[in-house]
Amino acid sequence: MVAKKLVGAMLVMGLTACGSMDPQDLPDAEPNGPLASQESNVIVGTLNWVSSTSLTGTPLAKSKAVGYLSIPAVGSRCTAWLVSNDVIITNNHCIGSSADAVGARVSFNYEDGVASASRIWYPCATFIKTWSGDDMTALRCSAVNGQLPGAVYGFLTVSTTNAATNASVYVVNQNCDYYTTPSCVPTKKSSPGSVLNGNYSTTDISYNADTLGGSSGSPVISTSTNQVVALHHIGIGGNSQGRGTANTGVKATRVKARLAEIGL
Repeated sequence: MVAKKLVGAMLVMGLTACGSMDPQDLPDAEPNGPLASQESNVIVGTLNWVSSTSLTGTPLAKSKAVGYLSIPAVGSRCTAWLVSNDVIITNNHCIGSSADAVGARVSFNYEDGVASASRIWYPCATFIKTWSGDDMTALRCSAVNGQLPGAVYGFLTVSTTNAATNASVYVVNQNCDYYTTPSCVPTKKSSPGSVLNGNYSTTDISYNADTLGGSSGSPVISTSTNQVVALHHIGIGGNSQGRGTANTGVKATRVKARLAEIGL
């Protein structure tokens, strides 16, 4: 079932889970095109994400490691997160090859209250590896002003165990409700929710935390441990306004196994 959904998402890659953009991927020219697939990231029920700047304590600290991934080679955007000082994780359907990675860059301070001119962009165009079966890609970032991004913003830890049904989670993602406000800016958000099914499929869990196109590649984080329990990638039952019944993410143990393949 998940494989079928991934194929559907990839066929409309530029318009679905990664979010559509103008032909030139200018981060300040925000995407406002509707999602073209009914199998994409969705808002579940009433939209209740909050600005990441409203977080406190450990969740605020963890949110710093998540950023806006600009993908000019395919004219789209996704979300990515640091898993080490210089390695980011996103979805395979966002960046599936070294050609897709050309020119990729990430801003980890693409947040409310930060002016466009003050956003710091890290080149993250070094393609490490992709895993289509787990919709996961790893890229390496370069330093800016002599500092790697993880040294500035920290990085996330992937859980060694999968999330159980009913567990509390939050998804840190770069987005805004462009269906309601087409000119909105996809600043960093935190979407609270719970796991609907810890075994939605062999590969995935499902949850009711809100996302939209552009949220692909986000970390699904446990509220209790603040560790990554899934790699967000696709939603279920989306309509023409980006509303649906659930979102899904690749299980932590699968993400952990892929990271081990690249020495992380």
